[in-house]
Amino acid sequence: MNKEDSGLTKTTLELAKYEELEGHKAIIRQPTGGGLLYGHGREYDVTCIHHQMDPNQYHDGKPKFLWMHGEPLSSVGNGISMRALVEMAPLCSAFIAMRRDEVQVWKSLKNETYLVPKGIDLEVYKPLPVTERLSGEPAILYYENWRGVRNPLYWCIAMQEVHKKYPNARLHLYNCTDKRMVDTFQSLNTHCHWWPWLRSIAGVVPDVNLILNQVDIVVSGLFPLYARSIEAFGAGKAFISPGYSEHDYPWTCSYDPRSMADAIIKCHENYDKVNYRKWAEDFHDVRNTVKESVKVYGKFL
Repeated sequence: MNKEDSGLTKTTLELAKYEELEGHKAIIRQPTGGGLLYGHGREYDVTCIHHQMDPNQYHDGKPKFLWMHGEPLSSVGNGISMRALVEMAPLCSAFIAMRRDEVQVWKSLKNETYLVPKGIDLEVYKPLPVTERLSGEPAILYYENWRGVRNPLYWCIAMQEVHKKYPNARLHLYNCTDKRMVDTFQSLNTHCHWWPWLRSIAGVVPDVNLILNQVDIVVSGLFPLYARSIEAFGAGKAFISPGYSEHDYPWTCSYDPRSMADAIIKCHENYDKVNYRKWAEDFHDVRNTVKESVKVYGKFL
């Protein structure tokens, strides 16, 4: 794994933590130079690839598993990742995917593709007794990394409809670290008269779990998949994304502002229909991710 601040890194570190709690040894090294990022030692039985793989390991005779963190469309769109995956596939024993809707894509590259649940650390992301909330009834948060087409534009358009029905609804945009994005959304805010309901265009979130506990609904701009924003469930909060339709979850929507607005309204009006913390425990516990992935490793040992 490369050293960076990303959802991929958070997921990988969570996997290593809970692999060790399951009684296994986990070592994380950088693919170039082998710099140690987690654990200790050099002996290993399997290689799990999260970014790239050290060329010295290509032909070491050990099973290799490529974790599919990225989105297939973005992997093509960035001009690099998909080609690298194609080159890596023959070296791997199997691919490991974490979202049901991507499996068909990865199977076209590697038939030995296994699905495990996409989990989060429920000891980190959990309900807190907060005394200070972000404004809004409901208070809605967008906090995933802004990257190209991954941005909250459609949620801003959707909020125009939500605000008509619920004038106290407020949207908070966080984790915007690109000045061009900040300038763009500030210009939109002024031109489109969004200020009655757009309350924040802010930078890095210092404490993700705390801010999740300060809102009612977390939204994501990803489509057709979803990513780390499922941390909201761990904090006991609702999550809405055009890319999330797992396990008959009721607050689903298409990638369309009207549909997205309807999902917010239905969620707000029926909020207690779902026990969001239990949803995380049932479907998004990293402990289960580890248990299922270790079973996959065992098939090749």
